[in-house]
Amino acid sequence: MAITYTTSGSAAFTADFELDLYAGTEGGDTNWLDGNAGGSYPGTLTGFLASNSDGNAVGGAKLVMGKFTTVLADDETLTVGGDASRILAVVVGATSVANAGVELKNITNGVAQFTVVGAPGANVTALLIVA
Repeated sequence: MAITYTTSGSAAFTADFELDLYAGTEGGDTNWLDGNAGGSYPGTLTGFLASNSDGNAVGGAKLVMGKFTTVLADDETLTVGGDASRILAVVVGATSVANAGVELKNITNGVAQFTVVGAPGANVTALLIVA
């Protein structure tokens, strides 16, 4: 399986490469800590209800270098799927069009949103860290 990239508007994101950023055994996004959900611990530890079901369990981080091959719209979002479940960081490259630009507006719930000024054109590069 690979990482998938979905935008909310007119842009299309294409990855040039994806590098794993982990040492040792890669983590998964499985909810492996299940507390005493079924009373299955020896001695039935009723008070022990540990869980990582809040969505914070994510797979190993990856560095992604790619570009928006079509023009972004203002407030457009980028969402990852497949082998990644959230965007952790973004660095947006420059555009060669005068008085235009693309900036990261925010990352909310692992989804990146961008501010577009002017008409930056296509092929704006982006460096992402995803997990």
